[in-house]
Amino acid sequence: MGYFLSIPIMMIAAALQATLLPQIAIFGGIPDLPFLLTLAWALNSPLEEGIVWAFVGGIAKDSLSASPLGTSVIGALLVVIGIHLVRRQLYSVGLFSLIWMTLPGSLIHQGVILGLVLISPLRPLAPGQGLVSAILQSVTYVILPTIVYNLAFIFPVYWLVRRLQTGLTGGTAR
Repeated sequence: MGYFLSIPIMMIAAALQATLLPQIAIFGGIPDLPFLLTLAWALNSPLEEGIVWAFVGGIAKDSLSASPLGTSVIGALLVVIGIHLVRRQLYSVGLFSLIWMTLPGSLIHQGVILGLVLISPLRPLAPGQGLVSAILQSVTYVILPTIVYNLAFIFPVYWLVRRLQTGLTGGTAR
């Protein structure tokens, strides 16, 4: 059932990402709702479900943004695979494990997106802007605020996803 829920939930999350969340932007960074939903779902589901959520969320997000289609998918897939490799060593998901997964996960996800956007022929640099300047500006004004937002928003997102997962499985979700 988790596979099928990914489509409507991620479509709504991507729509909120493109319309409502930019209204609370600080320095250009906003919480990455499709990524947070993918991260929260992958923490307590099989690898296959996490991959489906990463793919659907990334495509939905990229289809409503200026990024080339698939850039968000690659970053989210790397994070889901990393979660799968580390999750076996966790007894349960708590406050510190959520922070520990969100911080490097957000950094990897945003870094992959930045790298792919910068090498994309669809996004030329602004006149007079060098590559180093573009990277520093993106890190300072987009990636760092987005990571802070993701750290703040992972707790309510995880709580909602966990309620949904336990409701679907009758309380037996991992």
